[in-house]
This record gives sequence, structure tokens and C-alpha cells, in this order.
Amino acid sequence: MKITFEKLKACAAEIFVKAGVPETEAQIVSEELATANLMGVDSHGVLRIPQYLEEMKIGQIRPGVSMEIVRETPVTAVLDCKQNFGQVGARRMVEIVAEKTKTCGMACAVSLNANHIGRLGSYVEALAERGFIAFGTVGVYAAGPMAPWGAMEPKLGTNPIAWAVPREGHKPLVMDCATTVVAEGKLRAYVQNGKHVPEGWIKDGYGNDTTDPLDFYKEPHGTIMPMGGKISGAKGSGLAIMADMFSVVLANDDYWSWEENGGVRYAENGVFLMAIDPEAFYGKDTYAKQCEIHAAFIKSAKPAEGVEEVLLPGEFEQKMAEKRLEDGIDLADSTWEGLIGIAQGYQCEWSKGLTVSGTGNQFVAY
Repeated sequence: MKITFEKLKACAAEIFVKAGVPETEAQIVSEELATANLMGVDSHGVLRIPQYLEEMKIGQIRPGVSMEIVRETPVTAVLDCKQNFGQVGARRMVEIVAEKTKTCGMACAVSLNANHIGRLGSYVEALAERGFIAFGTVGVYAAGPMAPWGAMEPKLGTNPIAWAVPREGHKPLVMDCATTVVAEGKLRAYVQNGKHVPEGWIKDGYGNDTTDPLDFYKEPHGTIMPMGGKISGAKGSGLAIMADMFSVVLANDDYWSWEENGGVRYAENGVFLMAIDPEAFYGKDTYAKQCEIHAAFIKSAKPAEGVEEVLLPGEFEQKMAEKRLEDGIDLADSTWEGLIGIAQGYQCEWSKGLTVSGTGNQFVAY
């Protein structure tokens, strides 16, 4: 299924509005999801919609709730997102950190009660677009899906980390990755496309290697290997632990308490965002010059056989966005049919008269 960015965003927004989400928040969430699809990060795109709707039904996501800064200094803030959409909370954190960085040269913020924020790289990139160097981590409020190095029992989330830096005359450099070998959402994308995952990504709930993404979602739940896989997974495991320390722990939160509260999860992500103004060091102009010198040096490397171009962090996604803006977004047919079914249930205007085959893969959620 080919669909334009604007149409996908509008379709998602109408679903959320019809489900009771305030217009402004619906637009924020829909833009973040559709942008992920635009950049080729389908794992964090519109396939998340049924997850969010289900979390709204059980009271985990509470649209329209006002957020509150509960602790603050000139350079720090703790934002209680009050279980609103994670994307809404993360964008508010960007504003808080940016304003403080303008005044103090650097600042950071952590979240409480934030739900799934989508693509972490979006928020560090937003800070870089304002001229700041940015760093972020997310701790996931769940005992899974990563087993710590040396264990077969899940205790850690995918716990992404991301950096972004501004560039003069170019889009920011953005490095955004899960600390597992692959983001959990990519398993959903493989299910949607009816494909098996590469070897070395996941184990089933009994500790066996598998390439069937559905084995991850069955009871008992499977695990995703740490970044580095079987040889050097201690690195991914260690990074995931540190992501928790920078986010959930720094916010004085207790990410496993939901398990003791009748198994009801009250939030999903603990977020840490930091920004630094290069002006506080040798100045923005000097930093911009040095960035281009370093970028040119890296890209001057001779490409390996079969490689057309050496890419900097974020360039793949930026090139994909340019291509999909022109050609349309490739959306799995089963994802599109799933959205049509949801939209028709809410009597969305855009879905009227559309039909589905009913043969697509079902949405999955961890």
C-alpha cells in the first residue's frame, strides 16, 4: 500500500479524535507516528495505533490530562506527564530543556508517568534543530524484553539511547538505537509483513533461538538479544542498565511497582533529555566548522565493495524521508487494512466505502 505522508497523518489523527483525544494532542501523536513511517522506521509508526487505543481503554493513557513540573532548578526539571501520551510529554520536555539551555548553556529533564514516546531520535533532533547538542535515554517500565547478559529471564526494556548534533546547511546528525539488537517494534513490522526475522535476534520463552517473530509474543514471552548479540551482548546489556539509571532511577521512580499493583502498568517510558549550547564552549560557529571538517573526513572513506556511499548517522533515514515524500510511504497491506478496520469502528470519514480482504496479519502488542 502506497500512501502520502499527509494522508497517513490525517487518517491517524481522525482515528484518535474519534476515540476521544483532544485535537492538538491527536495531531502531535499522529505527526510523530507518520514521520516515523516516512523515515522508514515503521516499527514506531502507525502500527502502534491499536496499542495506544487499548492503553486508553484500560486507563494507562489519559488524553487531555495536564502535565506538571514537580521539581525544578535553573538547569533541571522533573515533568510529571500524568499518563498522557508519551509524544505529548516528550515534546513538552524538549520545550523545557530548550528554554533552560538558552539561559544556562546546558540543561536536562526527566519524566514521570510518561507513556510510549515513539522515536526517541525525534526529540534529540528537535533540540539539534535549535542549535543544541542533545542526548537522550529511555528506560522502559517493564520486566522485558531483554534478558541481562548471562541471564535467560527478561529484566530490561529495549532502552534506547540517542544523540543529535546541529550542522550548518544540513539536517542534524542523529544516532538513535535500541540497546537490544533490534527494537521490539521491528518484530511487529515483521509480523505485519508475514516474514521471519534474521537469526540471532530473538529467543522464545524457553531460551531457544527462533526466527518466528510470533514466538516472542507467545506465553511465556520470548526475549530480544542485547546489542552485540551472542558474542558481545554484555555491551548492550550494560547500556540498557545505564539508560535506566539516567531516566527511571534519576526520576526517583520504581519501574517494577506496576507489577505489584495488580499487574496494571501505569506508564511505559522513563525519559531523560539533555541539551548543550556549543556557544558555552568555543562558540557555535567554531563548532559548526569542526562538525563539517569531521563529517567530510568520515565521508571521504573509500566505500567497501557493494556500498555506494558512506553514510553519517541519520542520513539513511533522511534519504528515506526524501524518497517517501516524493514516492509515497510503503505501508504493509495488513497494517493498512488493520487501520481501516479500526477507523470504520469509529466511523471515520476517510474509511467510509473502503473494503478489506480480512486476510492480513493481526496487530500484535507486547
